Amino acid sequence: MLCKHSLSAALALLLTCTAAVTPVCAEETAPSAELSPQSALEEDLALVWGKNREVKVVQRREFIKDGRFDVSLFGGMIPNDDFLIYYTTGLRFGYHFTESFMVEVSGAEAFDQDTKLASFLVDSIKIKSAEIRERIQRFATVNILWSPIYGKLSFLGNKLTHFDTFIGLGVGVFQKLQRENDENPNPITAYEPSGNTIVGFRWHLTDMINLRTEYRHYFYRKVANIGGISKPAELSLSVGFSF
Repeated sequence: MLCKHSLSAALALLLTCTAAVTPVCAEETAPSAELSPQSALEEDLALVWGKNREVKVVQRREFIKDGRFDVSLFGGMIPNDDFLIYYTTGLRFGYHFTESFMVEVSGAEAFDQDTKLASFLVDSIKIKSAEIRERIQRFATVNILWSPIYGKLSFLGNKLTHFDTFIGLGVGVFQKLQRENDENPNPITAYEPSGNTIVGFRWHLTDMINLRTEYRHYFYRKVANIGGISKPAELSLSVGFSF
């Protein structure tokens, strides 16, 4: 009987010790499952600033030009003559022999219109024939274009437009009607070698269709007995087709 009571007392003491130790162990392990205030703050900052500091990688071009031909129909104007405004239209044909470089042949027809100054000279002073020495009829050039920049523009946050910028140099020839002196009022046809510079943007609408906005500045010799350099500046818009 005494043995039975001793066994019960020992069992009760063992259960009491186990219950007492268990909360202590739980309290000791609980802090390891929680982050310190400083660590939680660093984690929150990483989530916020991490998105803003994501590295943007350069992606593959959407529209590839290398090895393709390009045909463009363009219209433009030459507004920097004091007496005449020229309206131009023509074709440009090019080949992209690399992704950045293209060789191009261009031909244009020019249609002139008198400016207000020219009309004043005709109606009031009657010296138009003495002032206007030459009129451009048509011109052709061969150019090398270089596209150093390719990019994208977003409209209203969802529509992407791809574009590239290009610059270029070229040589060509201008056909013009000119009067060499006042004694001979009849103009003659003359041809002058020329040079030109080009700056423009190509806007890719689809893989085959693009728009080009360009500025081209030409240089050629004026009428021989007058001297000087003519510097017509052309602004143009063209629709191109790549294949």
